[in-house]
Amino acid sequence: MADICLPLDGTAELLNALKGQVKIAIITNGFTALQQARLERTGFRDFFDELVISEQVGVPKPDVAIFDHTLALLGNPDRSRVLMVGDTPESDILGGMNTGLKTCWIDHGTRPFPENIKPTWQVKTLAELQALLTQR
Repeated sequence: MADICLPLDGTAELLNALKGQVKIAIITNGFTALQQARLERTGFRDFFDELVISEQVGVPKPDVAIFDHTLALLGNPDRSRVLMVGDTPESDILGGMNTGLKTCWIDHGTRPFPENIKPTWQVKTLAELQALLTQR
């Protein structure tokens, strides 16, 4: 699986725009070896301040504990200034909401959004996300 991972269009542009401006972390459900290999393969590892993998923490998203753990690693920033971006409503967006974070769903257009989960923002592309972030 690590060999077939491809970053979304606009990933390099977004990460370059954010580099040095904000702290960035990845929270991922999965196995350590696979997730680390995937990130290394993309060449983007150095853009992230933290890589938090559920296998290492012992709880997966959407559990608030993995979000709290990540925020602690980042120096416990003001939660009103943290944005959780993800493409899975049930883990990414719900977990961010339950932790008191603003959320942004990347809608790939492959499924409807669950009615009980309400992201702060919704985008279809990383270019849209970058535009949203530069407005703030």
